[in-house]
Amino acid sequence: MSQPPESGPPHERPDEPPQPPAAAQQPFGGLPSFPGVGWDPARAAAGHGLPYGQPWFDPADPLVSDSYAGWWQRGFAVVRRGWRPLLLCQAIVAVAALVLLIPAQLFADLATARVIDDPARFDEQSFASLFIPMGVSTLGLLASYLVTSVGTLVTARLAVIVATGGVPRVGTALRGVLPRVPALIGWSLVAGLICLAALLACFVPILYVGAVFVLLPMVVLFEPGEGIGRCFRLFHTDIGVAVGRIATAVVLSFGVALPFVALSAVAAMLGSPGTVAGTGALIAGSVTSTVLSQLGSLVAGVVVTPLVVAAYADLRARREPFSTALLVA
Repeated sequence: MSQPPESGPPHERPDEPPQPPAAAQQPFGGLPSFPGVGWDPARAAAGHGLPYGQPWFDPADPLVSDSYAGWWQRGFAVVRRGWRPLLLCQAIVAVAALVLLIPAQLFADLATARVIDDPARFDEQSFASLFIPMGVSTLGLLASYLVTSVGTLVTARLAVIVATGGVPRVGTALRGVLPRVPALIGWSLVAGLICLAALLACFVPILYVGAVFVLLPMVVLFEPGEGIGRCFRLFHTDIGVAVGRIATAVVLSFGVALPFVALSAVAAMLGSPGTVAGTGALIAGSVTSTVLSQLGSLVAGVVVTPLVVAAYADLRARREPFSTALLVA
């Protein structure tokens, strides 16, 4: 005797739209909390959902989206709900970076001023008069870059916690990302060499590799054992999606930081040697310039990092079975 065909779950029926899992229907700040389903292999193989067997995007997923508008909304939903812990994290990063930057920059500026005031010193002690201050300034920049990179990892982790309805704590997030810092340092050094080679090659290659490496902190944080190669693979999964989201994030970052950078440049110019009388004005200009630059980085970090996390999640969902729940783990 023939058996009646079994009816599958609602989301597997081609005549009905996919439904998110029951756990995905708990609202949280306008976007549901979930465990989520970013990719349904059975539906993709059968050609259901999006055209051409593409993955089904769960509308309940708080980070993964199938459109530019969805990406934008999800990124700023995280900023709106989690701006306090994100701002606290970036403020701590800014203070730590300033502790490193201000002494190094002051040393370099004061040493340069002494050389300008007494050009004979440059001839007699060229290395001590020029290269040592430059070296100290470079070390300060590198140390502050390391602190800022760690802050990016912490902010990304907080963004995922906020997106999935968890309780974001900066200290807990910091302890969670510390094991990934050595990998980030190593891959950043390699990325820096690649960027230098691209810059020497032409203007277009540096734009390309620079866009790809925007994903590097996310790859290092969420995918232990992966690095630069994974960034290129994700970027090439859907170049249109990657370029649109990353370009928007980069332009927004520059736009947010631009007023602070402009004011910083004015302060540095007013405090530069030869334009003011007295060491006090030079110190004030140097400190003001450094603080304003760091404020720009602070605001950009709060606003842009969640967008980059969402862009990374979008690209992973287009490449492999994925949902934001995997980032929580």
